[in-house]
Formats: sequence, structure tokens, C-alpha cells
Amino acid sequence: MDADKIVKRQNFNLALEMLCAKVGKTREFFWYIRRRNPDATISQIADFKKKMVRLLAFNYDVHRCPNPIFNARLKPSDKQGAEDLRYPPEWKKEEK
Repeated sequence: MDADKIVKRQNFNLALEMLCAKVGKTREFFWYIRRRNPDATISQIADFKKKMVRLLAFNYDVHRCPNPIFNARLKPSDKQGAEDLRYPPEWKKEEK
């Protein structure tokens, strides 16, 4: 496999993990993405992935997959230079 593709995949996975940590979904990340919950159904895993990847797409360049360490939106809120997340329009409709 091409080294560039491997780096992009690793950066994407790290960005997803950082996003889940920022929104407080670390437990779900390890349950569904890292497959630590053997009782998780396929639909639960798919729903979680769909929701988190959609949120990630609003806050990170998922096509180029640069190093997520330098992304201000993915930094923990208590770190210097951290920015608030942007949410997809459908998430705002669900809150109402």
C-alpha cells in the first residue's frame, strides 16, 4: 500500500478520536470504532460512525487528511488556541 494512503488513514483515525474526545464520546468511540463492545449491533456502529464522520467533515479536511494535531477545532477546549466546533445544519434542527 502507498505510504501516503497509510498516513492519511492514520490522520483520519486520529482526527476522529480527537473529535470524539472533544464532544465527550470517548467511551462510544472505543465501543464502536475500536470494537471493544462485543454486544454492539451493526446498526449502532453504523449510526455512530455516520454521525461522527459527518461532524468531523464540518471541522476537518477529510479529503486531504492533514495532521489533526494542528487543527484548532479538534483541540480540547481547555487548550490554548482551541476553537468551538461547527455543527451540521441537521444537528441544530434536532435540538429544537
